[in-house]
Amino acid sequence: MTRFTPICLIIFIYANLLILPAASGEETIKLATLAPKNSSWMKIFYAMGKEIEEKSGGQVKIRFYPDGVQGDEIDVIRKMRAGLLHAGAMTDVGLGEIHKPVLIFQTFRMFNSYAELDYVRNQLRDGLEQAFDEAGYVLLGWGDIGYYYIFSNHPIKTIEDLRSPNVKVWVRTGDPVSEHFYKTIDFIGVPVSVPQVLLSLQTGQINALLVSPLACVALQWYPKLKYMSDMPIRIGIGATLITKERYNQLPAEAQNILRDTAREYHQKLIQRVREDNDKSVEALTKKAGIQIVRVSEAEREKWNTRCSQMRDDLAGNIYPQPLLEQVDALLEAYRAGQ
Repeated sequence: MTRFTPICLIIFIYANLLILPAASGEETIKLATLAPKNSSWMKIFYAMGKEIEEKSGGQVKIRFYPDGVQGDEIDVIRKMRAGLLHAGAMTDVGLGEIHKPVLIFQTFRMFNSYAELDYVRNQLRDGLEQAFDEAGYVLLGWGDIGYYYIFSNHPIKTIEDLRSPNVKVWVRTGDPVSEHFYKTIDFIGVPVSVPQVLLSLQTGQINALLVSPLACVALQWYPKLKYMSDMPIRIGIGATLITKERYNQLPAEAQNILRDTAREYHQKLIQRVREDNDKSVEALTKKAGIQIVRVSEAEREKWNTRCSQMRDDLAGNIYPQPLLEQVDALLEAYRAGQ
């Protein structure tokens, strides 16, 4: 019997360690994002994490996983569902994996200004937060990626230019809106996940893409590109979510600190990203040598017609028809008041 005693002792100690609470009561939240470590997004997130830790007396800490080290957003969501990660700061593609109708914000040529986006998003905020709650997530705050433009190695002035055999356009994996648009113009894009874009640019697998200037700089894609069309295609949005399971494990006071501080910093993030996008355009054109391609008013009208039709086509599939009608009505009311 004595030879079994050490094994029994180890099992007994291990079992008791599992049921004992951590001595410090510390709560660590694992948050993943595609945002590069030194980007505007992460600078705000690190500051947010520091303040949350300070306000909670060290009880709540956020462990960040930037640079897409946990994979693309679909991978992050899968890990959140499995409990391997607790939170994710993601774009509308990731958000759409959880609540598909949010992809209405991703449709092309819908918003003419940030003010329009802010108005519509604020009007829809409660319903969207409730939808995420029902899906098992708490929305900690909204964010922006900025206006998306066409960056390329060949001048893109028209929709027809996208059909050139020399143009290989990136379509983000899991982006049904972009996939649908390219199909409507009889063009097949090249599906690639975000972490693989840089390699795909280096190898020539792709040579054109939709991205915000700030993201183009932060992700180091710009050295492999020569042109930027001056017509914004859409505004990229994002948000930070935490699983309800992990959120509900926090003490009530810690929940309040996390939620309130996160929302405060996400408002700072939106403003910072918009300012840094403007600075990035200047840096790309004056320092990196990116050439601006002018898109004519006639061509913009062609885009508007195509994109309006696309939004109608996606109703009933990506988002419900009543939601599209609500967004259209909100935009009409806002524009009428300006």
